[in-house]
Amino acid sequence: MTEFIKPGEAARMIGVSRDSIRRYVDLGLIRGIKTPGGQRRIDRESVDSMIQRRIEVAPNVTIIGAE
Repeated sequence: MTEFIKPGEAARMIGVSRDSIRRYVDLGLIRGIKTPGGQRRIDRESVDSMIQRRIEVAPNVTIIGAE
């Protein structure tokens, strides 16, 4: 079963803002859904996948590699 998490939790896991998480979902970089109430939920597996693909090139610069 797919586990969905709140955008704030996904943002903390990846190290970005909640706005970035919304953009990533809109761009199709990570999977997300909207609840019937209009709240976003993020697929934890796609967040974990993004974490595995990221490369830190400097303390304040991170590159997310392609799948």
